[in-house]
Amino acid sequence: MSPTFPALALYRDVGRYAEAGREKVKYFIDPEDFSTCTSWQLKYGERLGMVLVGPDLRCWKIVGVIDQGVVGPFWERVFRFLVQQSVHRIDQQIEAIDPMTLDEVKDRVAASIQVNPDDWRDDEAIAGEAGPPREEQELLDELKASVRAAVSLPQIINVLFSEKLEG
Repeated sequence: MSPTFPALALYRDVGRYAEAGREKVKYFIDPEDFSTCTSWQLKYGERLGMVLVGPDLRCWKIVGVIDQGVVGPFWERVFRFLVQQSVHRIDQQIEAIDPMTLDEVKDRVAASIQVNPDDWRDDEAIAGEAGPPREEQELLDELKASVRAAVSLPQIINVLFSEKLEG
């Protein structure tokens, strides 16, 4: 059995300035999106240990990543090489793990929002560019409340990433 999409991904903070124990959130819209990553993500092993949660709340853990090479049109590959962000096709070894409840997903996402405020900061709202200035924590609390109000995994993705997924 393989992951179903759209899938929410919970993964460890990686990279030069990573903080140990910090969990981040992203999503994959479909298998094609899931089958590629940047050279930076490969270098720092972002996918290893990543947990995918499908819309049915079944979960998978990535236990291995095999680089299958750079992909994309020639000039895009040249440009991405120059900025050190080449896109690579990858094969991933995944293991099914215990499913999560929707409340468990919400708890992990809310915790990630709180410990990664830079990922969710709305600088325009904080600066008051579209109305009175807002406090950062107030905005984070509103985002967490919207996550907690979601009734499905696709709705959580919609709240976090401004998608319009059904479900």
